[in-house]
Amino acid sequence: MRLCKRYQYQRMASATHRHTGRWIIVDALENKLSHTRLGITASKRYGKAHDRNRFKRMVREAFRLCHKQLPVGFDLNIKPRSAAKRAITPLIQAELLSLFH
Repeated sequence: MRLCKRYQYQRMASATHRHTGRWIIVDALENKLSHTRLGITASKRYGKAHDRNRFKRMVREAFRLCHKQLPVGFDLNIKPRSAAKRAITPLIQAELLSLFH
């Protein structure tokens, strides 16, 4: 499940727990649902459109592979760090798991 609406992202910005790693920054907010939702934010400051799209594809794939190992009932907003341009999907996946365990 994904975060799609503007108000969902605004709610994430107001009251979140931030976890920072080498490749990504994860903002987490508890929800009352039985599943974890994913949002991805990559601004123009990160790079050109193809860089942002590549990052989003990597994060979606990493989330798909490890979402069952993540805690349930959270909204996650994942943002890239500048080093993420050199990352590959397994590194993003490993970091996502390590930030929550």
